[in-house]
Amino acid sequence: MKNLFRFFYQNGFVIGFILLQIISIWLIINYTYFQQSKLYQASNYISGNISAKKTAITDYLYLDDANRQLVEENAELKNDKVESFAIVNKDYVVINDTLRKIKYRHYTSKVINSTYTKVENFITLNKGTIGGFKPNMAVISADGLVGIITSVSDNFSIVLPIIHPRSWFSVQVKHKHYFGILKWDGKNFNIAQIAEVANHAELSVGDTIETRESDIFPEGIPVGKIMSAEYVEGSNFLDISVDLFVDFTNIYYVYAIENMMKLEQDSIELEGYK
Repeated sequence: MKNLFRFFYQNGFVIGFILLQIISIWLIINYTYFQQSKLYQASNYISGNISAKKTAITDYLYLDDANRQLVEENAELKNDKVESFAIVNKDYVVINDTLRKIKYRHYTSKVINSTYTKVENFITLNKGTIGGFKPNMAVISADGLVGIITSVSDNFSIVLPIIHPRSWFSVQVKHKHYFGILKWDGKNFNIAQIAEVANHAELSVGDTIETRESDIFPEGIPVGKIMSAEYVEGSNFLDISVDLFVDFTNIYYVYAIENMMKLEQDSIELEGYK
């Protein structure tokens, strides 16, 4: 206690000066309009900046959730499109009619690993059999064709993308319906090639290439645009290069497509080969 009294006795002038300064500032703020408004402005400026920074950080943190929600909503919209249903009776065209049943179902997934500089590239998705994913499901993005699922585990799937030498896809020229096989020569990850298009086909640079309907892919998924289509001497087919729509350096959310009638189609086609 003595030490406390000694402290106040020795520093009384300093303590008194500080108290007087605090009282003076309080009086100025509460009874002088100009200083009061300036203080409020400064306070609002500081709090406003803090709130803006907080909002920006919060928006960034929740951006992934927003994107995922949009992708899932898009998948539902794709499931409701006419192209996702098979016509049972040509006299009925209303999707909600019981005479239509779904043919293609879309599932959402996120890319968690991928390559594009290798010869044998791959893509890993964050969903597997638990999420309904199976081998031989088509994979697309918002930009177009990505590839096909080749293997799955409980929680992951591996996609064989367009940019892999073992991949090939049945494609056609939009509105012209010349068809061929999309392949990749292992060189440029932005460019693929089309084989087996007859050399009499009337093609133009800029023509859009899309998927041809098969037991895996629906018809009309965008693939790319023709960069060149040249005659090859001594060949019955054109040499075609395609500028791919999908940017494999920047791929995040994708859709996996299940053909609900694949087994039936495969079965009848197998019968046809016998």
